Amino acid sequence: MSKPKGLSRRGYNSKRDSGALRFSSRNDYENDNNNRDDVMERSSTGRISFKRLQLKGNIKNRLTERAIRTRLKDEERTISTFNERTRGLRHKSCTIPKRNFGETSKLIPSTLGWYHVMIEFTRRYSKDDVIQALHNAIFPENFIAHYWRTEKSYVEFFVQEYSIAQRLQSVERNVEMDDGYRLSMRVRGKCPTVSIDEEFKERMQLVMAKRYNPHTKLLDMSNFHADADFRTIFCGLLHSDVMSAALDIIEKHTPDLEALNLNQNHLSELDSFENVEQRLPHLKIIYLADNNIACLARLMVLRNAPVTELILETNPLLQRYKDHSSYVAAVREKFPKLVKLDGVKLEPQILFDVNDVYSLPRAKALFLCDTSGGNIIFQFLEQYFKIFDSDNRQPLLDAYHEQAMMSISVPSASQVGRLESFWKFNRNLRRTVNNGVINRIRQLKVGPLAVVSTLAEWPSTQHDPQSFTVDVTIFTPKMMCVTVGGLFKEFESANNTAGSIRYFQRQFIVVPAGNGFCIRNEMIFVTRASRSQTRTFLKPQQTMPVVDTFATPTATIEIIGVQNELQMDHQGATSSAAPDQPDDATKMQMVQVMSAQSHMNMEME
Repeated sequence: MSKPKGLSRRGYNSKRDSGALRFSSRNDYENDNNNRDDVMERSSTGRISFKRLQLKGNIKNRLTERAIRTRLKDEERTISTFNERTRGLRHKSCTIPKRNFGETSKLIPSTLGWYHVMIEFTRRYSKDDVIQALHNAIFPENFIAHYWRTEKSYVEFFVQEYSIAQRLQSVERNVEMDDGYRLSMRVRGKCPTVSIDEEFKERMQLVMAKRYNPHTKLLDMSNFHADADFRTIFCGLLHSDVMSAALDIIEKHTPDLEALNLNQNHLSELDSFENVEQRLPHLKIIYLADNNIACLARLMVLRNAPVTELILETNPLLQRYKDHSSYVAAVREKFPKLVKLDGVKLEPQILFDVNDVYSLPRAKALFLCDTSGGNIIFQFLEQYFKIFDSDNRQPLLDAYHEQAMMSISVPSASQVGRLESFWKFNRNLRRTVNNGVINRIRQLKVGPLAVVSTLAEWPSTQHDPQSFTVDVTIFTPKMMCVTVGGLFKEFESANNTAGSIRYFQRQFIVVPAGNGFCIRNEMIFVTRASRSQTRTFLKPQQTMPVVDTFATPTATIEIIGVQNELQMDHQGATSSAAPDQPDDATKMQMVQVMSAQSHMNMEME
């Protein structure tokens, strides 16, 4: 049967494509000159519609359905980063592409070295049955399920090997039990949790005692969590709380430790080693191989320790340097006293023959510009903070001048966390500048009633007098400037004995008032205490407290009211001190003694 020509071709195509319009090729069109008018007439009255592309089967570049789906998948990956509201938009005539439903995402290697496996709805099966089914699914691979735990609707355990975790994820929907039930499993990178209590610390202490060598003064804590005594609990040093507990045990029982092995513990930071030069002054060798330390900045907490040997092999930080010499130079820059690095003895550095070691004056807990004011200042502080820590702070109304002014400031929340009890009183400059003059004035408390009302809103406190540092920079008959810093405990409620340790600094401007003194101006700064400060709170000191430095048998004053507590017979003090004015020779001796104690030049006195 020969093909119809011209318009009769439309009927021929309708049998194949159900009435869809088909354009003829160029050769056929040139042979149909006789039907040109009919075609033009049909085009002027017919409708135009889009249809599926059809090419002859012998064309090599034909787009098959599989090629189209592949291209659409590639476009999906590119479009997936667009805004959520733009996703899924398509033309109504486009074919809906097949999506990768049911396919699991790729497991990312965990920097913590642990992987969490959770299996739902398996209470009816025993642990051995579930483990056996998993072994059969990933055969010939083998694994150990650490820290198995059974909950109401699921079971969980941990594995260490990334290859095992990958393999378990690949079969997470294909593990079948003997009765035909398929396990629903989820694998992700996660570290086991830990709860530190006294029993936990006792077990840590036993394991550390077993690993300590008293002859070499070496404590081997490598791969610490894998010790046989930790089968049922996770004791990973990668948790900062666990590392802090370990250092507390070392400081208490082996303060003369010289070498510490921390290899293979997945450590990424060493913040727990703060002030290690004071806690372990003899520590010289530290092994940190096979950990996750990313840069030398993580080791700066050890810069003041007398470290002479470091082991840093197999850490990510080595990849930051183009060659070994650059790596050695960078480490020696941070630790100039280093003798051995990664087991290799370093060549001695070429240094200038100059003694650049200077000893700074020893920090002291107090400074008095005039020693004659010691008794007055310490009586004032002792009585003030005794009332401040009591249940009723209202008597402090008599301690402030009629035009007294007070302001409170705390650091930003991004630095030390939000100090909830003090944040609403914060008059920090950065906070008040953006909020205008009104808020700046509102946070400045003027008058004794406003000052004491603000202090009464503070939570209950307990100050540690042995942590106080006192500076008296001005002491005249008309004014005293006293700066006090120290620690106090903030109690959330009266019945709660556990509180947060805070550091404070308060500056008082004290002026005479009647027969006594009162506070004319006060600035308060409150922040969170550091770890080292928290450890020393309310602990007995080896030296005498600063309050007792100038104590005399007549220093005790009966507490009847705040005015009686704070007032001193100012006139009597000045009149009694007048006959005892030292001569020039005595003054010169006092200057020499002060110069020897403060290490200041005679010209500066």
